[in-house]
Amino acid sequence: MLNHFETIVGLCIGTWISVTIGFISWTISSSEELINTHIFALGPNQDLFILGICIDTFPKYGIVASFCFINSGMRVMNGNVLHSWMINEIQDTKNKLPIPIVKAYGLSFVSVIYNWFDFFMYMNILMSQIDMLFIEIGADLIMTSFLTTHYLRVKSL
Repeated sequence: MLNHFETIVGLCIGTWISVTIGFISWTISSSEELINTHIFALGPNQDLFILGICIDTFPKYGIVASFCFINSGMRVMNGNVLHSWMINEIQDTKNKLPIPIVKAYGLSFVSVIYNWFDFFMYMNILMSQIDMLFIEIGADLIMTSFLTTHYLRVKSL
């Protein structure tokens, strides 16, 4: 039972997400006021502001969408590569392999600084319009697929 705990947790989280999305969708579809808010607009428009900049043209929107896509990839790599490395190499007190001090501090500091940069940008972008959320989710899924495939291949060697 214990070795399947992750599967049970994954199913619980998936169910929670489904129920929550269903409730939010039902609430939004029941209210004409909510449907017509700027958050549910798509693409460039006069109400889309990010960091105080109006994103009202397709070139500006393309830049923002590209930033979101690339930054989501960086977020996945930070979480799945750097954080995993720090946990397995630096924080695991049973791992006695030497780690270069400059590398340990350098990667730890890069990760922390990136977390704050990402948080700031994430809040400014995600709260602007729902299509930004879809771009972020899509990029996260693509990058997670690449990294998971990489790690599974390495493990099978």
